[in-house]
Amino acid sequence: MATIQTKSAPGTARCEGPSTRDIILKDDHKAPGVITEESYRYLGDEDVDYAAYYSEEVHRLEMDKMWPETWLFACREEHIPNPKDSHVFDVGDYSALIIRQNDGSIKAFINSCKHRGMQLQENGTSDSLKVIRCPFHGWTWGTDGKLMSIPCAWDFPHVDNAEYALDEIAVDSWGGFVFVNFSSSAPPLMDYLDVLPRQFADWPMQNRHLVLHIQKTLPANWKMAQEAFLEAYHVLATHPQGLASAGDANAQYDIWGDHISRFVHTIGTRSPHLKGEGSEAEILKALGGDDLGLTLEEGDTARRVFSEHLRSTLGKEMGVDLSGVSTSEMIDSIEYHCFPNFMIFPGISLPMVYRFRPDGDNVDQSIFDLMFLSLTPEGTTPPKAPEPVKIGIETSYTEVEGMSPRLGHIYDQDTSNLARLTKGIKASRKKGQTLGNYQEVRIRQVRQTLDKYLSA
Repeated sequence: MATIQTKSAPGTARCEGPSTRDIILKDDHKAPGVITEESYRYLGDEDVDYAAYYSEEVHRLEMDKMWPETWLFACREEHIPNPKDSHVFDVGDYSALIIRQNDGSIKAFINSCKHRGMQLQENGTSDSLKVIRCPFHGWTWGTDGKLMSIPCAWDFPHVDNAEYALDEIAVDSWGGFVFVNFSSSAPPLMDYLDVLPRQFADWPMQNRHLVLHIQKTLPANWKMAQEAFLEAYHVLATHPQGLASAGDANAQYDIWGDHISRFVHTIGTRSPHLKGEGSEAEILKALGGDDLGLTLEEGDTARRVFSEHLRSTLGKEMGVDLSGVSTSEMIDSIEYHCFPNFMIFPGISLPMVYRFRPDGDNVDQSIFDLMFLSLTPEGTTPPKAPEPVKIGIETSYTEVEGMSPRLGHIYDQDTSNLARLTKGIKASRKKGQTLGNYQEVRIRQVRQTLDKYLSA
């Protein structure tokens, strides 16, 4: 295990078994250097309070001081591929109307009529607009935000059309992701993303497109729901079926600045929790190798055989050449987080994007956007993004058409903990959660960054 500096033990802390870096460096298909970079920082070991998960006051502070001051992933470029295509992004009471302009650029406006405040487009909708027309009284703007006409304009001599253009907000894109910022003094997006563009230099996400979007209501605060996906420490108890083929306790955790973090969780290797070395054949079987008809030759590893299988099958399925893609990129769970609520996986077989948002003013519920991206074959135009499949708290991910039953079961396990967790923290006499210095450092980073915004 890589050396981990801790406050209580300034020397080392180790799990048994090889480090993530060691595992990846042994692969035949070598991974890009950024995957084996290490950037851990000790961030303290004090308990992190529970109140922030259920406090109405904290919710309001977040709405006032955090959500409008951060860059937020709003949609993919393929949601608005053509001029005049629009998409509405909402978080709490904030709503942005994002529109592709005739010259291909993107503008974003506050989704509110300048007459009497009517919502111009409905929450979460995508549409192609000739004009922006308020459904209440018919005030009309061009898709560039300029006021075009007012019914009975003779009654509004005091309205200057130039002054009544829609309120613009900051919008920018990176890697095919469109971001908005509701602040009047938003920093440049590239500054906010910090090391993310450099880390993704070998993974041009603009060459991918959205193929499945599941939007699920979760019975937990958005921070609590998000934290369930920031660490692999929970695999032992929540996903015990994964221990035979996933390196949970030797996953790698990295921190960059206030906004960016990562874990690298290897697949095709045994958990350090399991006693004995086990065999490569057992690992391959746990990956479903028997069902896939996969076999091991002498000297083979489960990681190599499984990744080769995926290179062939996924390459044909997507119509792309995956021969140059490393084993780690093919099969490992590589997850980056951008504060406050955006997670992105650059891998091929686990190509997810996560987004977590509060569900209105209900601090005990949140909205989880689970998206899957596919590589876009060179020389082709990506299809327009599919509409989200909205499912309730009790609906299984496995019921969604196009969702892998195996992966859907894992997501069911992840989110099945949340209702009991919400109840448990409210019943607790202990006032906060005790986090691991290494495996749960990303949770601590998010909470510390949030505190900086709330106390600004």
